[in-house]
Amino acid sequence: MTSSKFVIFDNFQVTVNENGFYEVEVFDNVDFSIADLKLLVQAQQENFSLKLPVLVLCREHANTNIELLNVIAKNENNPYSKADAFVIKSMAQRILANFYVKIHKPERPTKFFSSKEDAITWLNQYI
Repeated sequence: MTSSKFVIFDNFQVTVNENGFYEVEVFDNVDFSIADLKLLVQAQQENFSLKLPVLVLCREHANTNIELLNVIAKNENNPYSKADAFVIKSMAQRILANFYVKIHKPERPTKFFSSKEDAITWLNQYI
């Protein structure tokens, strides 16, 4: 299930990696928005059409907003994700992560990590 095809947008890129899940890299100094989520889902549909676990790698100064948290928590708005593992770097990201899990209660398994290796280990149970 390896793919060398990267789909690159202004704020992020997505591919299916060698471990069999989506890898989404959110670039530095951007706000990942509802519009970006729609682009991600469209790219998954047009290029891969697979429901897989998702590894989200957030660069240190990547950010999002409260509106996105409410939308991304619902399976219907993120239909190609079986489970979400986020690798986060900053204190602001940790605060948003706690808010997301406690307030928005994602409908699919979701966990936050400080290392990519730990996130991959956790995601492997959803392949």
